[in-house]
Amino acid sequence: MKQPFKPLTIALLLAIFRLPTLSAEVTLSPVFGNHMVLQCGRPIPVWGTATPGEAVSVTLGNQTKQTTTDSRGNWRLSMEPRVATAVPVNLVVSASNKITIQDILTGEVWICSGQSNMHWPVRLSASGAKDLATPQPQQIRLLNLQGAAYPSGHLFTPQEQAICVPPKYMQGAWATCTPQSAAEFSAIAYHFGLELHAELGVPVGLIHNALGGTPTEAWVNRQTLATNALTRGLLADNWLENPLVASFCRTRALTNLPGLKTSQAIRHPYQPGFMFEAAITPLAPFPIRGAIWYQGESNTHNPTLHDTLFTAMVLDWRKAWQQGDFPVLYAQLPNKNGADDWPAFRASQFRCQKIPNTHMAVTIDSGDPNDIHPTEKRPVAHRLALLARSAVYGEKIASSGPVAKAASIEGNLIKLSFSQTSGGLSCTTKTVDGFEVAGEDGLFQAAKATISGESIEIAIPTKTNPKSIRWAHAANPTCHLMNASGLPASPFSLLIPSSVGRR
Repeated sequence: MKQPFKPLTIALLLAIFRLPTLSAEVTLSPVFGNHMVLQCGRPIPVWGTATPGEAVSVTLGNQTKQTTTDSRGNWRLSMEPRVATAVPVNLVVSASNKITIQDILTGEVWICSGQSNMHWPVRLSASGAKDLATPQPQQIRLLNLQGAAYPSGHLFTPQEQAICVPPKYMQGAWATCTPQSAAEFSAIAYHFGLELHAELGVPVGLIHNALGGTPTEAWVNRQTLATNALTRGLLADNWLENPLVASFCRTRALTNLPGLKTSQAIRHPYQPGFMFEAAITPLAPFPIRGAIWYQGESNTHNPTLHDTLFTAMVLDWRKAWQQGDFPVLYAQLPNKNGADDWPAFRASQFRCQKIPNTHMAVTIDSGDPNDIHPTEKRPVAHRLALLARSAVYGEKIASSGPVAKAASIEGNLIKLSFSQTSGGLSCTTKTVDGFEVAGEDGLFQAAKATISGESIEIAIPTKTNPKSIRWAHAANPTCHLMNASGLPASPFSLLIPSSVGRR
């Protein structure tokens, strides 16, 4: 005979089904590591995980603060700002276990991002052998974050496919600057850091997270793309069949991951939003001074869309860091044979200077006409460093080439005035090549131009009522216009006010 069922008491149920108490050792975000540089003059967020409800103590130098983890085991606190110093300190995080990060300096920290020309390493640059043979400054520290499955033209192995998810994708650790660590580091970032260190006399930390071929939309938060009417189409249907995404990116993704589906967990780094999740979210809010950026080749097919994408990217990064409008310095695409869509894209980059606290380095004279990857990286790094020294650190130096301000008509001449001349204009030839004038029909004709002090005079083509003027509007233009400091002008176009008449 079956015994009648007797309800178990609550205490007995708990005794039978009681799970062991969950515990976890304290961890620290991977952005922290031995030999790192902390940004001076800013509060220093420190964060990680531990057992839910656990007390966590953090000591940085002579500061100590405590906090308690939340219900998910996350913790975060903020240490007081520090002054720049090459005297190293330790960071100690204590809970049920202890983590010690050693040899920490305080100075200037910059994100160095973009695609292949920012990624291009010192060892492959034109001056690489000489650079690596010289003593490396120990006050420069490098965090070289690399895509664990680099999207070159090969089929990803099963191991590479498995790490094509944002939390696993970017890998690297802080290191002192040595010939070995510098060899694989971004050449532009390296020379940028060398100049800042030499001029400012403080430690410099460089965080490199560029990845070859990545389009701008990969660096934008997917939520931003989804809520903007102009970028929402990037997320529509299968991105691998989406003409808004450059054909190069779609073809390369299918080479790396054939059969890739938009809905699957494994994703490609060129996919909209991927690099924001993989290379930006894990870094923020680690304090920084600003960012340098060299990218664009994967977005030249749609310059108008780039206006919106680049603006969204800058705003998303600033939102992630919550450091206000930190400076973003970027390189304009240089000269390149056959790159017929680059002139319009350079114009987009020129327009993007309207974003507050962004500054563009002109490189129209520093490319390799026959190679999308110029190996001479020092001019680009130097011009980015000039922008940083002037716009960020307040040095009274020339940091920009001449910028066209206004056009007026005087007889049979168009007279262009300029700012940022450093006291004069110069050219390596008697006449300034590359000027074109268009009338009401919008058809541009070549026009002869000469320098007159800090202005340029352009002869109006016969039978033309000039409405607009442009300079260096070509993939690989012949252009030698610069200011007295030797910095080149950007390609530009300018409308001639309709109220201005021939005199």
